[in-house]
Amino acid sequence: MSSSSRLSLLLCAALLSACSPTTPLFIAQITTNEVVEYKTLKNNRMLAAIEEEGDLLTYSAQAIRDAKSEQAEQLYLTGYRDSKLSDDVRAISLYQIGLIYMNRFNDQRDDNKALNYFYQVLNEFPGSRAAERADARIQLIRARADEPLHKTSRELLAHWKPNQQLDLYKPSLDPDMTLLSRRAVLKNRVGEAEELYLLALSDNGIAADIKERALYQLALMYLAPDNPTASRDKAIGYLRRLLTQYPQSALNNKAARHLDQALNRE
Repeated sequence: MSSSSRLSLLLCAALLSACSPTTPLFIAQITTNEVVEYKTLKNNRMLAAIEEEGDLLTYSAQAIRDAKSEQAEQLYLTGYRDSKLSDDVRAISLYQIGLIYMNRFNDQRDDNKALNYFYQVLNEFPGSRAAERADARIQLIRARADEPLHKTSRELLAHWKPNQQLDLYKPSLDPDMTLLSRRAVLKNRVGEAEELYLLALSDNGIAADIKERALYQLALMYLAPDNPTASRDKAIGYLRRLLTQYPQSALNNKAARHLDQALNRE
């Protein structure tokens, strides 16, 4: 795989992943009820992980769900090692690895490994957007170490109740929205998600098709009726930018339809 292909894969997965959940493979003897229970456990694990840590990118949450922390780590390290990317994007790669390994709902949790990555962010990218957040996660891990009782991820899941305000598949959310965009709208963190998508737009090392998708997600977030900071004007601006800067984009028909609806909305 070429460097550019690995880069596109990393950023597509990290920033803009909209892939359907991976279908688990089961041995033939497993019963139907066991399959249903296992699928529920995996979905609950991802939702619980997202509720606990709002900075998790979609790909990171899926890695926790599917017990693929090491694979995610290697993919993010590909982005970290790419000198063509900005320091902010490279720092986010390390930061996401730390978030994956520190999450209490991750069966592959490793707080020491998480700490090492967070300290690496602070040491190598002290002026990045991720550095301040990494420092806060270090303090959280240190505080958790002093707790008298430490439950396993499975024990935590057994008592976990979903947040009724975080229905990621709410019908009012546009079906094209990524999990990152959906969570941002429902948790009133659109400003933070916008900052992340804008990083993709400003980085010269990121492929054009990912920038197109970033603009589309920005528009969808600001058009979402569930967004407390919804802005028709901002959505229109992002849609026009997508149509103007990327006239050959595969998203243009959808963007044009959303733009027409926004312009004709009272």
